[in-house]
Amino acid sequence: MTRIALLPPDERPNTRGYAATIGRCAGVDVLTPPQELMPSFRTPADTAGLAEWLRRVAPDVDHVLVSLELLVHGGLIPSRNTEDRMADVVPRLSVLRELGTPVTAYGVVTRLPTYDNRARSRQEPGYWATHGALLGTLSRLWDEASLGETDEATVADARARVPGEYVRDLVRRRARNHAVNLAALELAADGVFDTLVISSDDTAPRGLPAAERRLLGHWADRLGADVLMYPGADEVPSVLVARVAAGAAGVRPRIAVVCPDEAGLDRIAPYEDRPLRVGLGNQIRAVGGVQVDDPADADLVVAVHPPAREPGDWVSSPPDLAAAAPVEPLVDAVERLLDGGHVVALADVHYANGGDPRLVEALDARSVLGRLAAYGGWNTAGNSIGTTLAAGVAAVLAGTEAAAAERKRFLARKIIEDAHYLPVVRRSIQDEAAARGLLDPPLDELPAVHDRITRDLRAWAAGVGALAGWRIDDARLPWSYTFTVDFDLTRAATTTS
Repeated sequence: MTRIALLPPDERPNTRGYAATIGRCAGVDVLTPPQELMPSFRTPADTAGLAEWLRRVAPDVDHVLVSLELLVHGGLIPSRNTEDRMADVVPRLSVLRELGTPVTAYGVVTRLPTYDNRARSRQEPGYWATHGALLGTLSRLWDEASLGETDEATVADARARVPGEYVRDLVRRRARNHAVNLAALELAADGVFDTLVISSDDTAPRGLPAAERRLLGHWADRLGADVLMYPGADEVPSVLVARVAAGAAGVRPRIAVVCPDEAGLDRIAPYEDRPLRVGLGNQIRAVGGVQVDDPADADLVVAVHPPAREPGDWVSSPPDLAAAAPVEPLVDAVERLLDGGHVVALADVHYANGGDPRLVEALDARSVLGRLAAYGGWNTAGNSIGTTLAAGVAAVLAGTEAAAAERKRFLARKIIEDAHYLPVVRRSIQDEAAARGLLDPPLDELPAVHDRITRDLRAWAAGVGALAGWRIDDARLPWSYTFTVDFDLTRAATTTS
């Protein structure tokens, strides 16, 4: 069995957990560091310990997958918050030259939220609670000025609205993280990596992240470094596990995209900077596949519920489902594909931060929801597409009973989490918190919230045919906020697969 050593970006179930699950779905073994070396939300990982862990396990695995954020900053959230300097972090990459095992690395162009929010600022430096929107505006104007789209007086006015120490801290952190990505390009040019991915977390067409991405693209071209660059973040470890598994199996999956709303592929999804059609192509390449036009020629068909004409976000701007476009044409297409014997994965990117409940209801009413190889609709378009592709490719690779059972479990988990928890349960909890002037429930209320989530998920799942026989227990919020949920999912003792 192929063995992969993985440094995920953090300890969450949808980064570390999903990637390990995709490994089981694909029939490969994914090793991750012991918990004592990993981060805990804002508390950084033991970076020296992680480097030593890589040295120790590399001789016994077939491939090493490394999150640069975990290796050099101690995690994705610490990469936005630690006080380390450039001179502290860049040398931590040197272990990657020592391993003697094929290495795939992935880094992130650090996100730059454009809002003020006291609760969300737990993921950013504290000044984001009061000056996030102003910093977002300054970031955009800096980029527009560099492109000749606005004038320096406008930039100066925006900068004057933010305390100088906040501006300097923002720029220092971004320069440090940009230096790490530049150093990664050098490693790629030197042949240290089999593959390098640099994704953009919660990106937009203009702003410091977009400017940094363009600069990285220029330097990669000048260095002759082979690098994949596209919007995404949390899904990347899952995508790369599937990529390595496919490579180990000698398979380059042929993947077709089906979208009855063809114009939807040309829309730009929230938190992204390019049309969905381009993002899909990038994600297919990242997972190690090749895109084909005809489903008849494909190993995997990805059915897409594209961005809505009127963008919606289950957190910031909940959509009006009564006015939404019909889902029946996509349901019809999925049913025809499944009846034709195709392996079908469904990426629901109609709205941000959760799936479209109407789509899942309609699929289940036709008794096709449980026949999917994969389903995803959980955050940004890149997150949802990447995770769905990874699970779909796993279905092409591994035919064992154990792998098939793991894929069924992951499908059930994603249906519960993406199609009901995020758009319905989370929305309800956040609405109640907002009425009290909060984004998320206070820490002392979490035990009751966990119990409530468990009951709500159970009650909903009982009415979904595709979830018959699955039992949900012990729902919890690992980072003590509502976006990331985890729960135990088991087969009832009296039910057979």
